[in-house]
Amino acid sequence: MAYEYGTPSRPLEATLAVLREGLMHAYRAEHLPAHRRSPRRARRLRRIRGWHREVGRLLVQTDRVVHETLPRVERDTGYTFGAPDGLIRVLMDRSTARLFSGILAGFPEEALPVPARDLALLGSASDDARVLALIGEVTLEVKGLPAGADLASLCDRWDLSRIAFSCRGDLTAREKETLALAVLGLIYVGGGTDALRGAVPACGG
Repeated sequence: MAYEYGTPSRPLEATLAVLREGLMHAYRAEHLPAHRRSPRRARRLRRIRGWHREVGRLLVQTDRVVHETLPRVERDTGYTFGAPDGLIRVLMDRSTARLFSGILAGFPEEALPVPARDLALLGSASDDARVLALIGEVTLEVKGLPAGADLASLCDRWDLSRIAFSCRGDLTAREKETLALAVLGLIYVGGGTDALRGAVPACGG
């Protein structure tokens, strides 16, 4: 299937909440007592239960981004995001692409808890950081990124971290720089040159 670029039909937090609820309904609908389950049914139930658990972890992390990380970035840069979805997508780890593609492949399209297009878009979200970091880097070179800007420290100050369903180690310095640049790229895409100019002082130098 091919899906065009765009945004899900609901805000990302709502999409994840509906997806988690739908997975629980699917689990209950397919559940059988242990003695009546075939090995295939048992594997299927474990897989759905795992997806449900993993989406729950994403929801917890997404809530932290909305209520802690986003306000911190806005205070520091003076830029107000129209919605948290852009920042959430920037922070999505590549592991989430495997999760969403697995769910997408695990149900007939008409039985999916959320529209197939929404799952496909969520699965592509992990590419946003790389693209926006490139935009941020190129644009800031043109607009005057302060010499010696410590982007890794900026990432720490904003408490940027990957949204991932599995535990992962600390971010490398390069990963931190990429996330900080991606946020600045997101500000430029959303607010243009003036918004970026207002955010540049947060980089220090």
